[in-house]
Amino acid sequence: MLKHRIATGVVVCTVVFGILFFFPAWAHLVLLLGVFAVAQLEWGDMARAAGLRYAFWTTTVCGAAFLLATAAESPLFVERRAALPWLPDPSEPGRMDASAFVMALAPALLFALGVLRRRTDRAMETFAVSFAGFWYVAVLLSFLVRLSFEWPVLPGGRTNYTGRIVLLLFVVLVKTSDIGAYTAGRLWGRRKLIPEVSPGKTVEGLFGGYAMSLFSGLVFWAVLRWGFGDGRLGQLRFPLVHALVLPAVLTTTGVFGDLAESLVKRSVGVKDSSSRFPGMGGILDILDSLLFSAPFMYAYAVWFLHR
Repeated sequence: MLKHRIATGVVVCTVVFGILFFFPAWAHLVLLLGVFAVAQLEWGDMARAAGLRYAFWTTTVCGAAFLLATAAESPLFVERRAALPWLPDPSEPGRMDASAFVMALAPALLFALGVLRRRTDRAMETFAVSFAGFWYVAVLLSFLVRLSFEWPVLPGGRTNYTGRIVLLLFVVLVKTSDIGAYTAGRLWGRRKLIPEVSPGKTVEGLFGGYAMSLFSGLVFWAVLRWGFGDGRLGQLRFPLVHALVLPAVLTTTGVFGDLAESLVKRSVGVKDSSSRFPGMGGILDILDSLLFSAPFMYAYAVWFLHR
């Protein structure tokens, strides 16, 4: 089990980091859309396994549109708009964000779908499960799109490395926290954290996650500080105080993300969201801590690092 987990983790990290740093920016969006598609399948499979109704195609179309709209509103899109004059300028006063429109449209479409079916039985169940899937998969995943594309581009419309480095920092802090929690829990775990939701999570594992993420944050800060001289993440600042605070924030949100997915899985009676990744489960099992942490990472970067 552990051998499969390590092998799968190495393969996933190699593919993701290879696309992140050696492919153009549009490849990042393609990767995220692929991740969204697989996550949608897994959410739908879990819902059906529990006998719940899920509006798969409606949420899939709305979710893909939401991710594309989020990317289209980024500075990368604005800088390249000259080549597509028929598209609306998202910087014009009085314009409506396309992503906000899609977010408002998604629940309306789900209700309209229920009306057209002319069936009132389990209508609220279908709406609740479907909108929860749209929010959990598409809306939370959209913050990874924002982290990648939200930063100003270089002259000529070329992308810089700000989004790529911020994504790298984010994934490293969250996933090393997961590794620390797993290792400490296996070695020293005694006191259960919330056994009703996740029997395997321990208090000792939680502290191991904090310690490992903090260590990673300090290493990242040291590399930027002494390896590059100015201690910056592309266009963002990363002083020592943030190397201490950000790991604590992301570990806390990551734990809640992990527990939230455990809550969903236990409620529908499955151990993993799927078996696509040997030793790790499904894409939702890999993303659980990242999804919940992404909005906090984006807010932290915009409010505190982008100075």
